[in-house]
Amino acid sequence: MLANLMFNEPSADGIQGMTACGLMVRNRVLAGWDSGDWITAIKNYHRYDANPTIEPKTPEIGDPIRNDLFRRCLGIATNIHQGLERDITFGALRCARLDQCSEDFANKIVRPKDPLTGLQLHPRVAQIGLRSFFK
Repeated sequence: MLANLMFNEPSADGIQGMTACGLMVRNRVLAGWDSGDWITAIKNYHRYDANPTIEPKTPEIGDPIRNDLFRRCLGIATNIHQGLERDITFGALRCARLDQCSEDFANKIVRPKDPLTGLQLHPRVAQIGLRSFFK
């Protein structure tokens, strides 16, 4: 399921973007989101999108025999699940293309500051291709 989620990520950011998707699932599981359950975290991945779609996308099912990219996703997903993949998102829990994110996402994630310290509540921790990643 993780490899299929990664495989269905937009290809603009290539394999790094797909890897980042899988790593965010792991980060959410480790943070206790969705009760720390991998399957639930995968199913709920798009629930936290910067631009949630009204109609859910129908994912393409990867074919490990005919598709080299899906085979790569399978290998990376295995490493992510086993904790062997280096976290290129640095613990990110959310991501967005800043030029396309909703005003709600921008107000809740991109801009909010702690009233006591003035520090970002959700600091940007990585940039991979077109997407910014936040804690």
